[in-house]
Amino acid sequence: MKTLDRSKPLEARDISIGPILRRRELFDPAARAIATLASLAFVPIAASAGEQTAALVGTYDGHQTEVAASLELKAGGRFRYALSYGALDEQAEGKWTVSDGAVALTSDPVVPPRFVLVSQSKGAEGALKIDLDAPNGLSEQYFSALIATKDGKAQVEQFSDDGLSWSFTSDNPPIAVRVGLPVFEIASDPLKLDPSAGFLLHYRFEPNDLGKADFEATPLKVVDGDLLLDRHGLTLRFKRVKR
Repeated sequence: MKTLDRSKPLEARDISIGPILRRRELFDPAARAIATLASLAFVPIAASAGEQTAALVGTYDGHQTEVAASLELKAGGRFRYALSYGALDEQAEGKWTVSDGAVALTSDPVVPPRFVLVSQSKGAEGALKIDLDAPNGLSEQYFSALIATKDGKAQVEQFSDDGLSWSFTSDNPPIAVRVGLPVFEIASDPLKLDPSAGFLLHYRFEPNDLGKADFEATPLKVVDGDLLLDRHGLTLRFKRVKR
């Protein structure tokens, strides 16, 4: 048995509870429980989902060169988002949640824009002609077509205000086409082209909820209190300006 050295000052004597608990806990279940609780007292407790959500509520500014963007995360779990980038203007409203340290945005239901093939017929020899009905205020010059040819190549051609006309040779005709609105990252389904059906195409563009972003649990990373969103080839960094 260790003999207490009474010649040492009181503060130098080994009177800590740690060694005593370590000896006793080998034999005493109660002592083991005390030791476990003592160790847990020093383990940091992660913030709850509610605490994480409350900490992120606020209005955020995501502007950068040639870009205007804003995001509002409301305390009730609703969000509002807007982006203006070149010819692109979009917005969204919906619900936001926090999961695994990231913010997830889910838009209210959106009716996506679409291209409708109105007709296909024979046209001038050696020419692909695409007519497009676009809504008022939206120039056909914003639209383009991806044209695949028999030789396995593909190229993008832009519409003019009179549609699109593209010439080809008989040994390398177009075999498929896809019409799109690149600024909004919207495209039609691919259309296989058959010479017997013809190369004169007529499409109609139905805008529906054009300009409304369709987020589906879209994640935003939380970095040093800022929110990062990858969108349209950009990384938008939203900084909080108001709680």
